[in-house]
Amino acid sequence: MSSESPEPAVPFTILTGWLGAGKTTVLNRLLGQRPSRRIAVLVNELGRISIDTQLILRRGSDVLELAGGCICCSVDLKNDLWDGIADVIRRSNPDHVVLETTGIAEPAAILEGLSRLPDAVRRRVAPAGVICVVDATCAAPTLARRDEAREQVTAADRLLLSKLDLATVEQVSQCHAALDGLAPVAERASFPSDDAGGGALAEWLLSVRSPGATAHHHHHAHRHGQLVAASFVDDAPLLRERLLTVIRAFVPSLVRIKGFVHLAGEAERGFLELAGDRLELRAAGPWPAPGASGVSGHSGTSGDSDASGRRTELVFIGDQIDEAALHRALWACRAGG
Repeated sequence: MSSESPEPAVPFTILTGWLGAGKTTVLNRLLGQRPSRRIAVLVNELGRISIDTQLILRRGSDVLELAGGCICCSVDLKNDLWDGIADVIRRSNPDHVVLETTGIAEPAAILEGLSRLPDAVRRRVAPAGVICVVDATCAAPTLARRDEAREQVTAADRLLLSKLDLATVEQVSQCHAALDGLAPVAERASFPSDDAGGGALAEWLLSVRSPGATAHHHHHAHRHGQLVAASFVDDAPLLRERLLTVIRAFVPSLVRIKGFVHLAGEAERGFLELAGDRLELRAAGPWPAPGASGVSGHSGTSGDSDASGRRTELVFIGDQIDEAALHRALWACRAGG
């Protein structure tokens, strides 16, 4: 009997999303963070000319191309995928494997192939979740028309909203409404374009989740203990109804919320408050002129407001606040620049 310990399984994440949603951009943001973990990236393209592979920054990572067809519907490429993963694991010993699918792939069909692998390969691969990139500018009509796009969303445990800065308020509202119907429990997130946002994105992408499982690990039962405070500051306008939906999901862990909100499509500043069991988002009059002091009425925030002087500044107090999850969910409420 061998005394050697079995080799650990390598987390395997599927990055999916409809054509043009921004999957390669997301991968480049991940690799641009120079993560301490070694990442192997597999790229599946429909055409024989590998465009995406050329666009991916090789930040010390292993990039393998799977060109020529869609791996969820081609038997040969299904075999190529798993053979490729096994080869990458043997060759470079990565800490994490990420597959960027074609824009028409069905992630559930890809994961189904894992059960048919030889034991030696299957033991080395640990599914770590499905992340679907959703283009907020056209999500609603795309999901209405395309079966594949709906399959991608329903298979995901995490939804990464892209192009919120380009989408109109109506488009973002329609996007969230469509996702409410297809994947109401999948975590929705977005990340600012700065370095801090990139770091948060990398950590989130490489976190290990169970594919198809609900990802709302921030939903804790309320219990008394030492209260902690978290803050959120953002220049981008936030969608009113989505903001309230997010806040209500976090309320079981919160005892107090207070602050001003830059609401998309609304001229007046909003004031968000949770006091006792009452949650309220009300109009709070016009924004102070740019450069005027006392925009929020509290200290401890950082950053400069936009040229209009509008900026969301919120303070949350509660038990077991997952500040990173809270930020991701609030960033996903953005609508417009």
